[in-house]
Amino acid sequence: MMKRIKMLDVARGIAIIGTLGTNVWLFAGIQQMGAEDIDQVSSLFWIAYALGGIITNGKFLGLLTIMFGIGMQLKYASYKRRGLPFYKLYAWSMILLFIDGLLHFVFVFEYDVLMSYAVTGLFVAYIIQKSDKTIWITMISAGVVHLAYQVYTTLIAPRNSLIANSTTGILTNTTWMEQVSHRLTNFIALRGEAITIIPMNIFLFLVGVLLVRKGLLKMDKASIKLQNRLMLWGLAIGFPLTLASIVLTGLDRYIAAPVVAIGYLGLVFWIDRHQFFPRIQQALSRIGKMALSCYILQNILASVLFYSWGFGLAQAHSLFVIAAIWLGIVLFMMAFSYVWLKFFERGPFELFWTYLSNLPTKRYTNTIKREI
Repeated sequence: MMKRIKMLDVARGIAIIGTLGTNVWLFAGIQQMGAEDIDQVSSLFWIAYALGGIITNGKFLGLLTIMFGIGMQLKYASYKRRGLPFYKLYAWSMILLFIDGLLHFVFVFEYDVLMSYAVTGLFVAYIIQKSDKTIWITMISAGVVHLAYQVYTTLIAPRNSLIANSTTGILTNTTWMEQVSHRLTNFIALRGEAITIIPMNIFLFLVGVLLVRKGLLKMDKASIKLQNRLMLWGLAIGFPLTLASIVLTGLDRYIAAPVVAIGYLGLVFWIDRHQFFPRIQQALSRIGKMALSCYILQNILASVLFYSWGFGLAQAHSLFVIAAIWLGIVLFMMAFSYVWLKFFERGPFELFWTYLSNLPTKRYTNTIKREI
């Protein structure tokens, strides 16, 4: 079993609550607000929405994507040391992740990212077994494809892009069964973003892989220098690009956000090295240990609170309600993960998923033992 690295759990925890910072506006039905609703909300509401977007929109999703690549490289190294067939075993876990994401998409949340990660993982897991040169070529190629597509959809044909058509919206004022039916009926359209971000996912997965190979986690002088460079360059380049998205819609979530995410990763290491907010870091690390469970849990809780089949709070169009629900869910996950990890090593979904993922591993391990 791989030894857990606290900083990585903190980064995962931050990524999870950060994605909720973006998704909470979707649950609140901001995309479905009519002219009358828009006139009723205060200017402070829109200022908070804009500032929240600058800080969160796509940035923490990008951070979560990089963390996935880091985790993949650590698992690859672990399997290699143990003489296990990495790709066969990892491909099985990605199939399980895809099924998990499909269920999450159908029954909980239109903008599930797990299916996209599973497809990306199947491809990247094959690539990381190749030479570093192949990894660099693949990463750069994926980045160029993603950038070209975003430039095309942003500047040339924004109304005809798959992403533009994918945001048919969350139906907040319907029954749960109507939402499920809507997701199934509009499956391809609602999966538009998940499909078109695969090149970006490949790029960021491989960024995570190469960072580990470059010694990001060694905590020597070279790794600290690398961490600082990630923070400074990522934030210095990413946030100006984010501000530029005010003029060119689409730059923020899909072009600026991955750059900012790299900066956020360096910032997490910087905060940890200086031991800032140790209790908050511990709470976030527990969420990070249960990242899959907390990701699904926060979306279930938001659905219950915002949708009309639950408490229907999306109809309030209140900044206070949205902020309070985000904070309340975060605090609940902190408390839940604290109590759960007192009794179990992993989160509930992680336990089940790990059990299924490790079934083939046990067979190979027993074979290796017999050969020895």
